[in-house]
Amino acid sequence: MHKRLLFAFLLAMSVHIVNAQDECKVTVYGHISFESNANPISAVKATVTVPKLNVSVLTDSLGNFSFLSKCMQKLELRISYLGYTADTLVQIKNDDVNVNVTLSNVAKVLKGVVVREEIIQKDNITTAVKSSLSGKALEETRGLSLGESLKGITGVTTLQNGPSISKPIIHGLYSNRVLIMNNGVRQESQQWGNDHAPEIDPFIATKLTVIKGAASIRYGSDAIGGVVSVEPKDMPTQPGVDGDLNIVGMSNGRMGVASGMIEGAAAKKPEGLSWRVQGTVKQSGNVQTPHYFIGNTALREDDYSATVAYNKKTYGAGLYYSKFDTKIGIADASVIGSGQDFLSIPAEPAVPADFSYLIRRPYQSVNHQLIKASGFLNLPNSGKLEGVYAFQHDVRKEYDAAPNANSNTNDIDKIPDVDLRLNTSTADLIWEHPAINKKIIGSVGLNFITHGNLEQGTTYLQLIPNFRDYGGGIFAIEKWRQNKLILEGGLRYDYRWLRAYMLQPATLIEEQPTHRWQNATVNLGATYQFNNKLTATFNFGSAWRPPSVLELYADGIHQAAAVWERGDSALNVEKAYNTSIAVRYETRHFNAELGIYANYFGNYIYAKPDSLPAYTAAGQFPSFNYTQIRDALFTGTDFTFDYSFLRHFTLTSKTSLLRARNLNTREWIIDVPPDRYDNSLRYQWDSLGRWKNVYVNLGNIVVDRQTRTPPRIMPEEGQSLTKPEQVYNKLIAAPGGYMLWNAEVGCSIPLHQSNIDISLSVTNLTNTVYRDYLDIFRYYIDGLGRSFILRIKIPFTLSKQHAPS
Repeated sequence: MHKRLLFAFLLAMSVHIVNAQDECKVTVYGHISFESNANPISAVKATVTVPKLNVSVLTDSLGNFSFLSKCMQKLELRISYLGYTADTLVQIKNDDVNVNVTLSNVAKVLKGVVVREEIIQKDNITTAVKSSLSGKALEETRGLSLGESLKGITGVTTLQNGPSISKPIIHGLYSNRVLIMNNGVRQESQQWGNDHAPEIDPFIATKLTVIKGAASIRYGSDAIGGVVSVEPKDMPTQPGVDGDLNIVGMSNGRMGVASGMIEGAAAKKPEGLSWRVQGTVKQSGNVQTPHYFIGNTALREDDYSATVAYNKKTYGAGLYYSKFDTKIGIADASVIGSGQDFLSIPAEPAVPADFSYLIRRPYQSVNHQLIKASGFLNLPNSGKLEGVYAFQHDVRKEYDAAPNANSNTNDIDKIPDVDLRLNTSTADLIWEHPAINKKIIGSVGLNFITHGNLEQGTTYLQLIPNFRDYGGGIFAIEKWRQNKLILEGGLRYDYRWLRAYMLQPATLIEEQPTHRWQNATVNLGATYQFNNKLTATFNFGSAWRPPSVLELYADGIHQAAAVWERGDSALNVEKAYNTSIAVRYETRHFNAELGIYANYFGNYIYAKPDSLPAYTAAGQFPSFNYTQIRDALFTGTDFTFDYSFLRHFTLTSKTSLLRARNLNTREWIIDVPPDRYDNSLRYQWDSLGRWKNVYVNLGNIVVDRQTRTPPRIMPEEGQSLTKPEQVYNKLIAAPGGYMLWNAEVGCSIPLHQSNIDISLSVTNLTNTVYRDYLDIFRYYIDGLGRSFILRIKIPFTLSKQHAPS
């Protein structure tokens, strides 16, 4: 009898243990911001308490928090921040939940707490190493280009072509290896050149997210270096009409920027309808180094976008349109006449310049248009189906310093030397399946893409030939959660087809070389949350990309880079295998993240300097040839921390170290970011009289000299180097390291139940003379001198309505 009772007891305990192990767990993600401007809380972190779970967590410096919860329950969240308190309810289902809490910082009693819940997208690679720029950190970059804005994220630098053109570098990788998602669409403008910056207005974004490392499963096989996601704010759901106005003024270049946004949602039928209109204008004149103006560096930019959406609980659709239009002058100093001129470029331009808004030859003009149609359908007991179609149209015109003398028209100054038209269509279909055993969630997707490039037929030598390509991919991503552990895996297969149309100048016979590529990619990752303070993430991903048309067939001048580039039609597919590990530790006053990574490449493609310059009617240009390294290895470390002390102070430090080597020759690889250290000290008051969120920030950036460059050509005993050998040595040489100081003060001024944000910053405070290794114009000009930047953000409300009961 006793044995039977003991057996029954053990059996019951076993069933209880099994049930406990199978218990459904989800992660509740959250973000806390202020009502007037969606800025995150200050570095003094808020506390989020969940009484039912006996859990208390701290937000990070961006206002984010997370904790584990059982499925299918309602939780009360108690939020405390600098004496403020607020309560809100969250309904937990079977999927991860995102909770955005908006606090009013006008009064000590938190009024009008707004909570929005949404299901986390199941096709995201949640175990990837991610960093985001949002809230106040993003506001402090307004007026800068997308590439410059992203430099605030550890591990991200920029490849520059003078003062106006920059593109992001993630862990030393750029151009076709970094995929940019613009409002959920692959940005497919003509970015294959180093002088082609992303045609995106940063003002459309309220969050910039960088996924570091191979993220090829969801986004595409070519996302070798990572993904930059430009994310607009969610469409409004509260009835009414409101918006904001951003005004930026910059002393260097006498730049002026104005960007406005207005949006609204319907209070009556059709309920669920919302809209948004946004636009930006920018103008700048010749910029200045610490000692001189740089001639012909003015720019003009006009951007606008419009969105309309109709969303219900079980279905929805949206339509988005944007246009980006810019004209950028190319520095006169980059125009040289011979190889000897390149070797003897003076410290300052030979022809002095004054301030002017005039843009002359050489310059480039770019027009990018995007239209996106999307929709979703929640299937009864069968998950969610989402589809997106997008069409992009690009027009790029590049003008050499001297007009094309072969033109038959009298108005030759307006004839571009390069005139490219690119049309791109992309289509995505994703099915998010229901949870399996309450533990496994995931998605299956299809992608399609096609490009058509047309050179308009100027009489100048074509930089690239006309081409047409097609590509398709299928992928699956699954995520399994067990208590504090998340395991994730994905598999993808892609096929690419490319045909070029090349007219041989001598025979006038058109050749049509055709390429076909196909391959599979894989992603495996894990995240383990040891406790509320310590989390570790591991991720392995493979990726591949075919060589671009530029790398295969280039033969001409890249005007904005002032270099001649030559392709190689025999280039092979580039493959990468990326491994990354990150550890994050968070407490009330201190949080830190350490990430290490290794990226192995097979057939790494790069532009190798040529000792012989290219000779043209306009002069001689440095020449680069695209070639491959059979085995290359990129390894690095990212470390960031912020420490809050003495109540008002916050110390933030960011360190990025990277090494890249040719494993076959043991030589270093060219154009790899040098070691970089970014530190800042901020003092912040919650309020000073009527002023709120007052802060003073002092920043320091240290960039080491890049000593890990390819070997220089050394003269033999008793002999001197030839002129081509001297040119090669100068092309690979790195300038000295430098240190820049920056400062900023800012505050929020309450006005009619909203806040006007005002900040004044100064960059290169000490007016330091420097040249950056990742700026190809370092051969010709210094970096930018001191600049004062005034930023004003004015939110407004035109009408408030109540939703129908």
